[in-house]
Amino acid sequence: MWALKYLATPLVMNQFVTLEFALNRGISWGLFHGANNLGYILVTCLVAAILVAIGIWTWRLYCEGKIVCGQILILAGGVSNLVDRIFQGGVIDFISLSVGDWQWPIFNFADIMIDLGVLIVVIQNLRNK
Repeated sequence: MWALKYLATPLVMNQFVTLEFALNRGISWGLFHGANNLGYILVTCLVAAILVAIGIWTWRLYCEGKIVCGQILILAGGVSNLVDRIFQGGVIDFISLSVGDWQWPIFNFADIMIDLGVLIVVIQNLRNK
């Protein structure tokens, strides 16, 4: 909500980081970003279904006594982005990283939590093999 309220114009932090408002109606890196409302609704429903599946998987692992920190981070970030999709009409992204002419797609803290959660799950699975 802070980005929505205060980033009408980009805020340059340094040569690498800029805070700027972007409304992402697609998924990661703006894939499937379009003005088509049917596509937006379908992507939102797909995201919700994936989150339900991850929630069920996480609950089963938890009941088996397994550590589910990574899954919880994925769910927290995913639900946060889903709330944005439902109430804001898209995910509010605002962190822009760049080096010279290269720019990473704009993202938010929820995306960081999802990525960190996936990394934790991958590391746990590699250690268990």
